Amino acid sequence: MPYWIFWILLLNGIVSFIYGVAGSAETNTLWGMLAVNFVYFLGLTQTGVVFSALMKLSKSGWGRYFSRLGEILTLAFIPVAFVVFLVIYFGGTDHLFFWAQPAGPHSHAISPWLGRPQFLWRNVGTMALFYIVSYLYFRCGRLEEKGEATLYNVSERRSVWAAFVLITYILTNTNVAWDFGMMLIPHWESAIFPAYYWAGNLLANTAFLVVLSLIFITKRMELDKKYLDSISKVMIGFVLLWTYMFWSQFVVIWYGNQPGLVGPFFKRMTGNYLPHAVVMMLAVFIVPFLALLFRRIKFCAASLATVGGIILIGMWLNRYLMIVPEYSDGSEFVLGTWTGISMAIGGLSSVIVSVALFLKLFPGVTVTTVTDEAGNGHGH
Repeated sequence: MPYWIFWILLLNGIVSFIYGVAGSAETNTLWGMLAVNFVYFLGLTQTGVVFSALMKLSKSGWGRYFSRLGEILTLAFIPVAFVVFLVIYFGGTDHLFFWAQPAGPHSHAISPWLGRPQFLWRNVGTMALFYIVSYLYFRCGRLEEKGEATLYNVSERRSVWAAFVLITYILTNTNVAWDFGMMLIPHWESAIFPAYYWAGNLLANTAFLVVLSLIFITKRMELDKKYLDSISKVMIGFVLLWTYMFWSQFVVIWYGNQPGLVGPFFKRMTGNYLPHAVVMMLAVFIVPFLALLFRRIKFCAASLATVGGIILIGMWLNRYLMIVPEYSDGSEFVLGTWTGISMAIGGLSSVIVSVALFLKLFPGVTVTTVTDEAGNGHGH
């Protein structure tokens, strides 16, 4: 595949954002779009190693086909994750967060939790901890794969690291859900919001692994139907989990009918944002749920990847509705602008480029630990 195309798309996204911020008097929405793509692709990539850890702890045999690619997805995106977060911190804090305005209308009731140093260090600290644990988990997997002699049982040690991967992931992504979700809205809260965010990440990542497998794995070995069947079951399970979390949050806020909670919540599903919400529900729940009932779709890699692509679009809209309505009334379809499209495609390109670079820099790392019938391993 000509990866230089993704380099061009990535560069176009960066230039479009810089040009938009430099040439516009009102840049809050553009910073919001950057936050959308940061949150979306951060969750998408960080959950790769979580997928692997879940497969390890559940002793899944079929999961080995996708697990290594998930680990690579997480580790490869580390530089992008930190760079984009620091860009948001140094350039976008004043544009995104109400608590960054010392003379704002809510300045009298701001928690000590909501401060610039706290925002920086809790996110950088938890992200660094998560990535360190993820690397140690990955390293144990490599030792286990090579069969190298060690002073301890590598498989058992890897299971321990898998548990720590899940713990640090929850810690890191709870911060992300709070800071880039709940904390954008003054005095708005939802106890289930972090879990709702995690469920979306799990669904999007599983769908993305199917898509990535067509790019990085299937050109080297045939994708067995048993792997497709198994991951399609996981996908439909996560579809139902996300829908359950969405409904649980919706019904509690709707039934409680507290103006401070209901207003911001329904703002994201009514008015100019109603079409976005409808497309999101179709893409994340209705279409995949119905499609994954058919064996013909589940057993065809291209069809399953198409369903995965639809889910990815829907989950991106979910993150869009989580952030952008706080800065725009929706009268202008931001995603329909050249800058909006360029930033979204640039974000996707950053992931593809990161994985491709990782495989080029570390050619000894295989994209899957499963071998074909001839017993050959498959690297990049």
